[in-house]
Amino acid sequence: MQGWRRWAVGAMLALATALPTAVPAAAQGIAPYELWVVDQADAANGGNKLYIYQGSQLSGNALAGAAEVVDLQASAAGVGDGPGVRPHLLLFNARHTHGVLAAVASGHVLFIRASDRKVTGSVDVGEQAHGAVPSTDDSIALVANQNGKKLARIRTDYANERYTHEAAADLDLGALEDAEHPDNAPICPVMFVDGGRKAYVTVRGGGLYIVDTAATPMRVIRQYGRSEIAPAGCGGVVYGNKVYINSGAPGNSDLYVFDARTDRLTKHLSLTPYGTDGHGMALTGGGRYLWFGNRGNGDNIVVIDTARDEVANVLTDVGAAPDLLDLAPGVLGRFRCEPASTIMCLAPGGTRAFVSLPPPNNLT
Repeated sequence: MQGWRRWAVGAMLALATALPTAVPAAAQGIAPYELWVVDQADAANGGNKLYIYQGSQLSGNALAGAAEVVDLQASAAGVGDGPGVRPHLLLFNARHTHGVLAAVASGHVLFIRASDRKVTGSVDVGEQAHGAVPSTDDSIALVANQNGKKLARIRTDYANERYTHEAAADLDLGALEDAEHPDNAPICPVMFVDGGRKAYVTVRGGGLYIVDTAATPMRVIRQYGRSEIAPAGCGGVVYGNKVYINSGAPGNSDLYVFDARTDRLTKHLSLTPYGTDGHGMALTGGGRYLWFGNRGNGDNIVVIDTARDEVANVLTDVGAAPDLLDLAPGVLGRFRCEPASTIMCLAPGGTRAFVSLPPPNNLT
C-alpha cells in the first residue's frame, strides 16, 4: 500500500498532499490532497502551529469546516534538539512520509511524520535555518544556515527516524566573501540539479554558488558574482535541462535560466518593469508556463513561456504581496521535477492555486 504524497507551498502557506492508489487517477478524478499552513508567530504569541486542510474543504468558493491543528511547540518538546523558533519553510521528503520544517529565528530543522503529524526529529544546525531541502534519494537534507553564513548537511534516515547534522560537511560561505560576494548568507538551496549531487545556492548579497553536496566538507564547483546574479534569490525550479533561479529585492525582480548540464547562464530576464521583490515560482500547464510572484510593488504573477523563456502574460488580481505558490493536483497527479520536495513544482490539470500573502508587518 502506498503512502501519502505531499509537496510544499512555502513559508506560512505550506503543503498540498495527494494520495496515490492502485487505480489510475484519471479513472477516479482528482486525487485527494491536503493543504498545510504554518503559523510563523512565536509560541508565546499563539503561533508555532501547523494547520492542515483536506482538499475537499477547499473545492468550493469558500472554506468548508475547520482545520486540523498541530501544536509544533508541544510536539517537538523533548525530541532531539527541541522546538524551533519561528517556523519558516516546510517541504516534504521524496517519498512524502515526512515534512521537513526549518525555523528561521533559530537553527532548528524539524522532521514531522506525515501519518500521525508527530515531530520525530529535531536538529539544530547553528544560528538560523532559513530553509532545509530534502534530497531526491531521501539520504540528506541541505540547510541554509543564513546568519551563520554556512551550508549544512543533515544525514536523514526516515525509516528509522534518525537525523544527524554532519558538521564536518559544513561549507563556510562567509569565508568566501569578496567584492563580488559581499554578503554570503545562503537563502534557498536548490537540491540535486541534473539528477546529480550538486546544488544551486543563492546568497543574500548577490551571486550564486554551485556546490558539490556529497563532498566533505561540501565544496564549490562553480560560482557567479553579484554583477551577474542580483541579491536575495529565493526561487528555484529545475525542469528538464533547465534551472530557473530568481532574485527579488525592494528595487528589482529578475529571472535567470541555466543549463543544468553545464551550469552555464543562458538567459537573464529583468522582470522589474512588472514589479519588484520576486519570490515564489511554480510551473503550470505540464511545464509549459512558469508563474513568478512579485510581492513588492507589482502585487502580481508574471507568466513565463518556458519554450521561449519570455513573458507571456501577467496575472493582476491575485491579492497583496503574493509570496509563495503551489497548485492542487489534477487528474494526472503531480509532475515529478527536482527536487521532488520543492515548493515550486507543478500539477498538470490542477484547478486550484494556493498563494501565501504576507501581512503588512510580516515576521519574515
